[in-house]
Amino acid sequence: MAQVIEDRRSTTPDELVHARERLAKAFADRDHARELYDAAVGTSCELGAYMRLRQASAQVAACDKWLRWAESDNPLVAPRPAHTPLDELVTL
Repeated sequence: MAQVIEDRRSTTPDELVHARERLAKAFADRDHARELYDAAVGTSCELGAYMRLRQASAQVAACDKWLRWAESDNPLVAPRPAHTPLDELVTL
C-alpha cells in the first residue's frame, strides 16, 4: 500500500530561532576576531589572528547558508557552497 507524505515544513520555529541566534553569535565572534587581527597586524601573532579571522568568517558563511536553507520554502534545495580552491581538484 502506498503511503501519502504530507507536504509540511521540515523546520520548526525553534530551529529557526536557534539558527538566527547561531548566526548572531558567529557575527559577534567574527567582529571580535577582526579586532584581534587589527591589533596583531605587524606582530608575530598576525598570522594566527588572521587564521582565526578566516575561520570566524567561514563560520558566518556556514550559519548564513543554514539559516537561508531553513527559511526556504523548498528544503530540498540547499544553497550552493562557495567556490573553494580545492573545487578544481575534485572531479565528480
